[in-house]
Amino acid sequence: MKYLSIELRKTKRRGIWLVLAALYAVMMAWTAYTYTGSGRQHFVYGWRYTIYTAPLLNAIMIPTAIAVFASRIIDMEHKGNTWKLLETVQSKRALYLAKILYGAIGVFLFSAAEFVGLLLMGVYFGFAGAPDLWAYGLFFVQTFVISFNLFLLQMIISLLFSNQAVAICVGLCGSMAGLFLMYLPQWPLLRCIIPWGHYGATMFVGMDWNAETRKIVGFYYMWQDNGAILFIACWFLLLMIGGWFLFKNMDTDGYHFQGIFRQKERAFSTDKPVKIPHMPIELMKTKRTPIWLAFLILPLISSFIGTANYLNNIEILTSTWHSLWTQHSLFFAYIFMPPLIGVYASYLWRLEHNGTNWNMILAHTSAYRIVFDKIAVCSVVSLFTMLWLGFLFITCGLIAGITTPIPVELVDWIVCGFIGSVSVCAIQSFLSLWIRSFAVPIGLALIGGFAGLVVTAKGAMYTIPYALLSVGLRANNPNRELDYNLFLTSSVIYILFFYLLSVAYIKCHDVKTQG
Repeated sequence: MKYLSIELRKTKRRGIWLVLAALYAVMMAWTAYTYTGSGRQHFVYGWRYTIYTAPLLNAIMIPTAIAVFASRIIDMEHKGNTWKLLETVQSKRALYLAKILYGAIGVFLFSAAEFVGLLLMGVYFGFAGAPDLWAYGLFFVQTFVISFNLFLLQMIISLLFSNQAVAICVGLCGSMAGLFLMYLPQWPLLRCIIPWGHYGATMFVGMDWNAETRKIVGFYYMWQDNGAILFIACWFLLLMIGGWFLFKNMDTDGYHFQGIFRQKERAFSTDKPVKIPHMPIELMKTKRTPIWLAFLILPLISSFIGTANYLNNIEILTSTWHSLWTQHSLFFAYIFMPPLIGVYASYLWRLEHNGTNWNMILAHTSAYRIVFDKIAVCSVVSLFTMLWLGFLFITCGLIAGITTPIPVELVDWIVCGFIGSVSVCAIQSFLSLWIRSFAVPIGLALIGGFAGLVVTAKGAMYTIPYALLSVGLRANNPNRELDYNLFLTSSVIYILFFYLLSVAYIKCHDVKTQG
């Protein structure tokens, strides 16, 4: 308890608890929005309907938030190089257990708050009958245990890699993997093996669906697969024991995998002068970085989910390429791309926030040029992501057996989607400049994606930049006409506003450095 109190004092005023608070607020707001838009027939079986839909939302949002939470707990030791110092005043065992207990408290409080919030929301909306408290209690226990396992996994990754981009990319990929596995109930073993699939593997509420009338008949309790519980227990033991083994054998300076590659490079080096390629400096900073892992994997998962949805509903989605595009771009625009841009922007500003780099860069470069380069490089990487999405779309369509010609409108969708993504790059660049944490702006990007979905559904898609991405991609309906003047005007306004705001922030604030 003494070392736990030390951990709590170390994280004072670092906004760590705001991560879980923001996650809780977004999930409750989204749940309330879902109830508001549902017909009254849902309220007849609302208590079971809640437990049926909550695991899907948990699988999408909790892994990324847990990655941010664990990263914020661990990265302070990497930044201050305090692993060596801490071992002189406390044992490794005490330090390891204190961080685990800190995370367990955070996950427990969030799970309990979700449990209470869902019950209160059901009472507020007037669900029929009384809730089955045993079912909600079981849901609470499952959420806590699964989320705690994910915390242990993310904590280990944050320990192993001082560059927290690795841990955040794993969390983002985990969120997408959890969503993907929700659509694969026919592969229960895969759900059980992958820890992010445990939210779907432990579901115990099923849905009755009338295929003829295409209406929900009701919800029912079903037997759980005991194999899922066994895998969850095995993952817990593996992470606890394996994490302790890795931490115990970690040098006091931490793990440094990059040093291995540098040694190999030096072994093949010569005494000849090295010629620096003609490449933008900001783009050179992304060389051999883990952001390319997210660049490759996240659109790939999005395409798999979209194609699976298309094939499972092919009797309804009769517009071939247009229908497939809605399935590919919908998840991508609202859930995948905003946090992916957040990763790009956070990594680009990370080097300036470390050490005394601000002193050096401001001595040679103007604030206008710094911000422009950051947004430009983030936009270029976003363009590559859009092209990668288009390639996956065509490939998946051919694999799905679509024989009609590829629509020429695809070029327009990708170009307009890219323009919308630049506005997201601008706001994420400002957030990463303003917030020194690597992980927090990425969490805000995930929240922004959900906010874009809400305002688009309300017809106010031009009110926030996160919605412009989906508008440009025609994520909701590729046949919908786009008001190009309004779209381009809104995009330019957002880009210029956050560009100038970033420049003003640099000019009006003293340089903060980390020694």
